[in-house]
Amino acid sequence: MDSKKLNIAIFIGSDLKSGGGYQYEYMVLDILKKFHKDKGIDFKFYGLKADIKKDYIDLNLDINIIRENIFQKIHRISLSYFYFYKIFSKIKISFCSIERRLANDQIDLVYFLSPNVVSQGLSNIPYIFTLWDLGHLDILEFPEVSYDRQFEARELVYTKSLKKAYKVIVDLEYGKQNVIKKYNLDEKRIEVLKFLPNIEIDVTKVSVNIKEKYKLKNDYIFYPAQFWAHKNHIYILKAIKILREKRCIDVDVIFSGSNKGNLEYILNKAKEFKINDLIHYIGFAPNEEIPYLYKQSLSLVMPTYLGPTNIPPLEAFAYETPVCYSDMPFFREQVKDAAFFMDLRDPSSLVENILTIQNDKQAVEEKKGKGLEILKGWNGEGFYNKLLSIFNEYKYIKELWK
Repeated sequence: MDSKKLNIAIFIGSDLKSGGGYQYEYMVLDILKKFHKDKGIDFKFYGLKADIKKDYIDLNLDINIIRENIFQKIHRISLSYFYFYKIFSKIKISFCSIERRLANDQIDLVYFLSPNVVSQGLSNIPYIFTLWDLGHLDILEFPEVSYDRQFEARELVYTKSLKKAYKVIVDLEYGKQNVIKKYNLDEKRIEVLKFLPNIEIDVTKVSVNIKEKYKLKNDYIFYPAQFWAHKNHIYILKAIKILREKRCIDVDVIFSGSNKGNLEYILNKAKEFKINDLIHYIGFAPNEEIPYLYKQSLSLVMPTYLGPTNIPPLEAFAYETPVCYSDMPFFREQVKDAAFFMDLRDPSSLVENILTIQNDKQAVEEKKGKGLEILKGWNGEGFYNKLLSIFNEYKYIKELWK
């Protein structure tokens, strides 16, 4: 790489199975590819997982996979587990090899597209740290952030990595204030870059008839989310049960995403509620099918407990699909009044929203219009320009030494 330029390592951490993490990283990489023209800055792409080359192949990026031997890999993975952290964090075997590779490539700055334990081992190269959420502090009652010492492991990683970061990127003002409050960071080091939906419909491809493909007899609602407890799939089941038993209305449900331990529980609950004929789990939806899953659905329904933002509501807005969203302060900041909000303590609020969407065309059109208005101010070029200003700010500082 050119030593006269600012050489930035873009570190990719999420593969396709990562769900929302993959969506976010794909979005950023797509934006960088489309808008980057600054000849004073060079990007080089890195990752540790061999699968990411395949998962991002359509972006046509030259991704360098940093190879680790078995000892280095065990060391790095061990840092994600509290039991081994205090022992292995004192050993530099894994991180030395990564930083040595970056140094050999004349990297000046590392941009982590997702929270990454590798950031802890960078002794001489500054980095930008992307922070999606503080779930281990905000929803600590859920097993995915508290069991098996996950809370302690996350806290150890974030405490060090956030304080040492040149910049921390968050997606909402709520997220910025949350990290300031909980980690006492200087607000000048925190940048707000809003999530953007990655929307593409290839009109040359044949449209997919979702109802026909999945043999649905009724209107359906769509929820693309991994099966963590905090994603709250059971809330939807309770609402569908109420619709069937008290309103004599059947609505199908399509769940997509990977199993993070809660899938069997949800499917068993559907049987217990006697609505299993209405519940359709499709695993990972093919990329070419996703636009039609949104567009042909009655609504996106997202009763998650974790924010501050999520990408699916933005995708739904772009496809002019109604959105039912958890009534949380940070989600209201994200989507304003463009969604039908749900009281997570009361599944009947989702029932009422579904009935409104089915029967009140004017209310639906108003929400669609508000969703499109929200997206007008969010675009890839604006996201890129904000990133570019961060890179150029560091470039100016970097010129002060060799």
